[in-house]
Amino acid sequence: MFTVELYAKIRCAVLTDGMSRREAAKRFGVHRNTISKMLQFSIPPGYQRRERPASKKLGPHMAWIDKVLEDDRSVHQKQRHTAHRIFDRLREEEGFSG
Repeated sequence: MFTVELYAKIRCAVLTDGMSRREAAKRFGVHRNTISKMLQFSIPPGYQRRERPASKKLGPHMAWIDKVLEDDRSVHQKQRHTAHRIFDRLREEEGFSG
């Protein structure tokens, strides 16, 4: 991941100072294709997941956990489930072995 400062320096060098992309790549130690990508956006676009990571063990039980948490929204805050209590119920009621 590149810092915002490096991003700004590269954009300034190429767009304002007239440095070529190849020369900027050598000077800053970044690939030419990366320089081209940096010039497309005024600020770094950041990172976003495409999809939620799948849990192999907990995956089949996620609907049950979501239901418990949704039911807790209508209950007083002190009576809501803790993570430990959800884990205990998951082992007792759903047969979770994790």
